[in-house]
Amino acid sequence: MMNAESDSEEEVLYNLSNGKQYIALQNLEGSVVAPQLQPGALETPRTSGIGAIFANLFKCYTGAGLLSLPFAFRYSGIAAGVLCLIIVSVMCTVSMVCLVKCKNHLSQKSSANLTYSDVVLLLLGRKWSIVLDIVIIAFQFGAVVIYFVFVSENLTPYFSKMSPTSARWSWMVFIAPLYIGLSWIRSMKYIGVISFFAELSILTGIAVTGLIGCLQLSRGIVPGLAFDVNISPPWRTLPLMFGMAAFAFEGAGVVIPTECSMKKPEKFNQVLVLVLISATGMYIVFGALLYTAFGPETGFETGQITENLEQFATHMVDRTFWHLVQVVVRLCLVFGIGMSVSVQLIVVLDIVEKELFKPGRFSQSNLYWKQNLVRAAATLCGLMLAASGLSFGHLVSLTGAFSGTLMQFIFPAACYLKCFKDSLSRFQRIGMWLLGIIGTVFGALATYTTLVEMFS
Repeated sequence: MMNAESDSEEEVLYNLSNGKQYIALQNLEGSVVAPQLQPGALETPRTSGIGAIFANLFKCYTGAGLLSLPFAFRYSGIAAGVLCLIIVSVMCTVSMVCLVKCKNHLSQKSSANLTYSDVVLLLLGRKWSIVLDIVIIAFQFGAVVIYFVFVSENLTPYFSKMSPTSARWSWMVFIAPLYIGLSWIRSMKYIGVISFFAELSILTGIAVTGLIGCLQLSRGIVPGLAFDVNISPPWRTLPLMFGMAAFAFEGAGVVIPTECSMKKPEKFNQVLVLVLISATGMYIVFGALLYTAFGPETGFETGQITENLEQFATHMVDRTFWHLVQVVVRLCLVFGIGMSVSVQLIVVLDIVEKELFKPGRFSQSNLYWKQNLVRAAATLCGLMLAASGLSFGHLVSLTGAFSGTLMQFIFPAACYLKCFKDSLSRFQRIGMWLLGIIGTVFGALATYTTLVEMFS
């Protein structure tokens, strides 16, 4: 127990998201002074080596965000698209390093089990912590809907006798029991097994898609498309690239737990930088390659690069073989993206259930099945939104532009300015303000542009 050094400070006991308690001295302005964890709160085992940390971080950057980037390049052009990805990558690296520094400063021992929400709670207060939770829910649920859209759009062609709308709803009804069952899984132990095979399927699909892009680029299988690209950007739609890049690079939710599990936390920043450099290179190569290969028809109207695979197969001499290849690629990506829904949904459900089923709010009888009912309702809501015909590419941009920029740039910058306000140099202070302002301005612009494109 720590004593206040002056009358202007008082001792505050925080209840954290993991059920632990946290003592801090807080001055009248609300700034946290000399925080200290209660005994027993340092419980996160540091068992992960550098290789495991690299793999865990890197797999966060392979998914629906990556698959939307060829479509994003169509909106931005090659030069501006590459520049945008590099800028967003640098911004993400700075913000994540700053967020981890805030966590370590607050815990004083880097093994403390603090979450992103806890950091915001301690530095910015209860109201902003609630806002962050809402933003996290919006981002994760947005990702769930995006994944459902990807699954439905890639399975719809196999209901060829139905209209696209009827086919989408038919698939949603067919797969609803599977996803409701998956939503009832509460342990990351079992979801981790699903996630491993999902990631393997995604990487396989991405590799073959890249190979098809190389063949199209070198041989011009689909005539008139290869190299028909914009180098200079169409400025009106350029902000969509920022939104899709923000979605692809979003990793704020996993950075703190990953750092807490690392055996050598002093090496974390180097690993994080290496991961983001690797992800940036992969994004630029994959996005620019496929956009250069399929030009103005990249992703067609929905933003799905998988639609170009079928287009490619119909122009090959050995059509039967390549149609089989594109079907296998689609199924690999559908399985991988579809099974990743569980990982995204569990974050949303954990936050919602903690607030919804607080002691005293509802009867605790049959709590397990009440929670299952909420999980089923959330899953069905996501499926119905996906079946409504929303565009994959535009959904990625909207989710990244609104929720992604708040989580990735604005909150980390605000936390860092508050946590180290007495020790920051003028250069550091200006840098943090720029991070927050750029995130705010371009996030708002990308949100507006995406909505205009969606409803025009």
